[in-house]
Amino acid sequence: MNLQLLIIDTLRTLPHWLLKLFVGRPLEIDGNRLDMNMQVLAKLSARGSNASDGAPSLDDIRRTAAEFNELNLPAVAGVSIEDTTIELLGNSLKARIYRPASKEHPKPAVLFFHQGGLVIMDHLTDNHFCSLLAERCGAVVFSLDYRLCPENTFPAPIQDAKALWEHVQACSNEYGVDPARVALAGDSAGSLISSTLALILRDEGGRQPRALCLAYPWVTTNNDDQPSLSSCANTFPLTADTMNFFNSQVFPNDLNKDHPWANPLRAECVQGLPATIIGTAGFDPIRDQGNAFAARLMDSGNEVTHFCFESLTHSYLMFGRVSNEAERACETLASALSEKLNITN
Repeated sequence: MNLQLLIIDTLRTLPHWLLKLFVGRPLEIDGNRLDMNMQVLAKLSARGSNASDGAPSLDDIRRTAAEFNELNLPAVAGVSIEDTTIELLGNSLKARIYRPASKEHPKPAVLFFHQGGLVIMDHLTDNHFCSLLAERCGAVVFSLDYRLCPENTFPAPIQDAKALWEHVQACSNEYGVDPARVALAGDSAGSLISSTLALILRDEGGRQPRALCLAYPWVTTNNDDQPSLSSCANTFPLTADTMNFFNSQVFPNDLNKDHPWANPLRAECVQGLPATIIGTAGFDPIRDQGNAFAARLMDSGNEVTHFCFESLTHSYLMFGRVSNEAERACETLASALSEKLNITN
């Protein structure tokens, strides 16, 4: 990975016309043109995967996924970071807490849930983006290392998320946060967690999240009416094979695959949810379900801000070191959430 990182750092500064000499013409799918720097990363990743023999194990996949943490930009300057554990549902779960330099008290808060199909990655995966949320929103950001499948049965990750919500509400004074200004955020599987939690909290009544921020959201296990599942089936970094692997780990023998908490897109009612920001990606097999979720929320009367970053791939929150376009997408989402989170009633 070190040699690849040196190549990536060098090529990021080059104009796109020059990058074509290295990787050829940009990939085009469904009328979208892939960012050239992401195409470089996809090419390098393909060479690395072709060098391995046999089907990788779950541990192999987790180790490889951890290496992608190096593709993050550093944490934003001025944001303090605390690594801690939080007792939730009888488990000591790791968490990273980001605090902005802002002197506001109490501060808003963001509960962030990471990507990885509920199977891989951890609370450090989207480190740069979490620090950016803290800085742009002036918020205390909690990134939770929720329990993964298959070691834990679905819906354990969502149960952990709800327990974190209750913990932050109960301990808001200790953390210096305003319990009425707490947002839910996440990418991919983390978006499934956040959107499902929002539906659960709506149905329970009581205090509600101030906003939702969902990046390339995974919001249903149903594959109907999603042409992007076919057109983007082999796009880096999320492929159809990877999705099938995740499903086999989370829903063995299809157990719980139709659980309502795995399908917020198909919830009976999606009215009454917080203001929601959704950022989909052009080169993502689950692009269409994210777009459909944005449309359904809007049609149900919710306030929705929807961005489709057409030149980017799944997982762009962690690719700022690779692509200027990916970093701009991160800044766009963080700024949009700040607008919703810091509205005063």
